[in-house]
Amino acid sequence: MSGDVTMRRSADIALLSSYPPPYGGAATHVQRLMPRLSAHRIRFTVYNAVSSSDCPPTVTSVARWRRLWLLSYLFRGHEPVVYVFSDRLAVWVGAALLAVFRGKRVIIRLRNAKLQKWLERSRWRGRIAGWALRRATGVVCVSRALADSAKSAGVDPERIVELPGFLPPDYVAGDRTGVSPSVFEFIDAHDPVIAANGKVDWFDGQDLYGFDHLLELAARLKPKHPRVGIVVCFWDHKPADEARLSELRRLARAAGVGDHILFHTEPGLFVPVLAQADVFVRPTNTDGDANSVREALYMGIPAVASDVVERPPGTILFRCRDSDDLVAKVEQALESTPDAAIDSSQSMKHSTDSKLNAYMDFLVSIIAESNRDS
Repeated sequence: MSGDVTMRRSADIALLSSYPPPYGGAATHVQRLMPRLSAHRIRFTVYNAVSSSDCPPTVTSVARWRRLWLLSYLFRGHEPVVYVFSDRLAVWVGAALLAVFRGKRVIIRLRNAKLQKWLERSRWRGRIAGWALRRATGVVCVSRALADSAKSAGVDPERIVELPGFLPPDYVAGDRTGVSPSVFEFIDAHDPVIAANGKVDWFDGQDLYGFDHLLELAARLKPKHPRVGIVVCFWDHKPADEARLSELRRLARAAGVGDHILFHTEPGLFVPVLAQADVFVRPTNTDGDANSVREALYMGIPAVASDVVERPPGTILFRCRDSDDLVAKVEQALESTPDAAIDSSQSMKHSTDSKLNAYMDFLVSIIAESNRDS
């Protein structure tokens, strides 16, 4: 980290988030945002409420005592701007209290469908969430659907900023560091290679990341592609999830594809794996914006994703929970020309540069407002 970033005592902004590992979307976003903040001479500190990671020095883990820490921060937090990446309602309320009673500039990031679910299914959660969001200086939404949800919660449209969560990776072609060698042994032994990511999770009683779809995909591609391999990188895995994972492995063996699908649960980077793939697949049954879809397109990897949310241009869509359509679209991606991937990559890079400039201008403006008022 650059030397102009000072200790958190004099930071301009606090990021209430997570930090890798595990390599989830928000954690990766924060990791990539940090050098950009430094480049704009913005002093920051990251309060990691998810894991024990506390390196580099600008990251402080508060995961073991996060509830007590949040309560303490309401009274003792000193950063004038607070940027909330959490999707926990209690954290939103805490941020709103910081804005109301301590005059802090507060930014809340919407990155998944939780607000939509609260507004539709839980009257009291929806009301509390709306109250908290209306107190924020800015609400960053990673998709148009989430921006619409914020508006329906009563947030002033002028306070809503629609900006995808994707930030470009700092990746050198061929770099395999940060990933277990066993993953690349699997990749080198299979062709074509399909990459996916996620964790054991459920939404409305269905496999959130579509792991069941991936098993069927491997089985249906195998006759035409006998060496096909699907590598699934987990961004988080807990002992309680092992039973489901064991069942998935059993089902894979029963379908004759036990050696064709790798569930990789060790913490590690996803980008080096993605770079070696022929296709990226995102068979989720709900989503925010999905940084990994944009990551694939940015790197020139064809991306096949469910149609549950608006996807970036260049994505090959399939009907959610429709295995036939998924198989057809993956076959389409495997047969696509390199020119199509190059065009999608150039389009994504142009769009990303524009959004990144707008993002940094947004953060700089809020910090400048805070400095004028101090």
